[in-house]
Amino acid sequence: MVLKQKNLGAYYTPPTVVSSLVSWATDGSQNARVLDPSCGDGRFIDGLAQAVGIDVDPEAVATARSRTNGPSIIHADFFEWATTSASRFEAVVGNPPFIRYQRFAGTRRSRALEYCSSMGVSISGLTSSWAPFIVGAASLLENGGRLAFVVPAEISHAVYARPVLEFLLRSFEHVEILAIRDKLFEQLSEDCWLLRASGRGGSCATLTFRLADRFIGDKTEWMTQTIPTRDLARESYRLRSYLLPPHVRALYQDLKQSLHVRRIGEFASLGIGYVTGANDFFHLRPSEAKEYGIPESLLRPAVRSNRDLARSDITPDVVVNWRDEDRAILLLDLNGVDVLPSGVRRYLQTPAGEAARESYKCRNRNPWYCVPDIRVPDAFLSIMSTTGPRLVANSAGCVCSNSILALTLTDGIDASQLISVWKHPLTQLACEVEGHHLGGGMLKVEPVEARSIVVPLGGEALAGSHRPLLEDGIRRMREWRNVRGARSM
Repeated sequence: MVLKQKNLGAYYTPPTVVSSLVSWATDGSQNARVLDPSCGDGRFIDGLAQAVGIDVDPEAVATARSRTNGPSIIHADFFEWATTSASRFEAVVGNPPFIRYQRFAGTRRSRALEYCSSMGVSISGLTSSWAPFIVGAASLLENGGRLAFVVPAEISHAVYARPVLEFLLRSFEHVEILAIRDKLFEQLSEDCWLLRASGRGGSCATLTFRLADRFIGDKTEWMTQTIPTRDLARESYRLRSYLLPPHVRALYQDLKQSLHVRRIGEFASLGIGYVTGANDFFHLRPSEAKEYGIPESLLRPAVRSNRDLARSDITPDVVVNWRDEDRAILLLDLNGVDVLPSGVRRYLQTPAGEAARESYKCRNRNPWYCVPDIRVPDAFLSIMSTTGPRLVANSAGCVCSNSILALTLTDGIDASQLISVWKHPLTQLACEVEGHHLGGGMLKVEPVEARSIVVPLGGEALAGSHRPLLEDGIRRMREWRNVRGARSM
């Protein structure tokens, strides 16, 4: 049942959220023509005489038909149905499925993206399913219609959210995102917010962004900001900085422009490490390498995961300790090797080697056993953490896997200089703002986000008077990703 929920994105919505969104979208009318494009058990449209619910899951359709009074429940793929439907609605409501791109695949994804393209909205193939559902549902509204959806909090940062927000702002007279800090769905690690848009057929020059600690329906106390679309565009439609108190955000924006503050992308090339296609095969223990007689010249000490970044520097002594512990940290690097040693040939011909050869990455490169993009960076940056990304120097000259970010520094900046200011509250706040909440309290920093992290490299930016406000901002951002103990920082 849990796997089916993940595959279909089917997590049903709390009654308070349902009643609030439906009441707003229909303006309290029981006779409004309403569409739920992924109706699940029908709770959003129950009791609405002229409602239509669509769902691809036959079990959900059967449940919705048995429990609802009034709506028409249709078993279909929404985008296939929408392509031929002549129906138009006064309101669309619901909780569109949240399926990450790995599962949102094949014909269903192709059909959804083609439909959005026909509406003039180009969405990346890496999108999660909720994004095309919003565009598709909005396209079936009549002029003046309203849209009210549960959305994942990634609407505030995901690259594929940008074309959706641009579409909404040019298609409705008023658009608002309601950000809620406490979880709407206790069983999900993913945080969810609310999206409301009214006046289909119009356009708006601002986005309304409302914040609340918890959602209690009409009694919710909102802190409201009005964000001009030009400001949204300047920040690539990312909303994370607007989670900060306004005075802290203003300070952060000012400091980012200081002559003594620089973005990492200005003095470092940065990206993920190598992709082997078969990690367990390509990383050997020292005892395994010795058993097969693999030359030391073909083995590269590697940083494989965040747990290897528990110190400020990976020194030669650290690597010696890893070897003594017989950890699988030796990457087999056969690039540029014309004649394979006999021990290497024996290792490649093991059952593990035959299995690795058939993996997707390996069978699509020639020769299959040469791992590409192996390089020695100056420093490593963790991708995911509850306390923020860790920056670690690379004195030992290790390589790193794709679970780590690799930094090669330029412009006279060295790793020790960068590490000395990494814990400054301005940089720690930048990590929170430029990164994104992954759920479960985790902060994730993608390469493009890491390039935007700022560091103070001059005395004025280190002014002690800024520290309390910056620390308040860090606390607030960690509260928004529900880090335990953030409120007592």
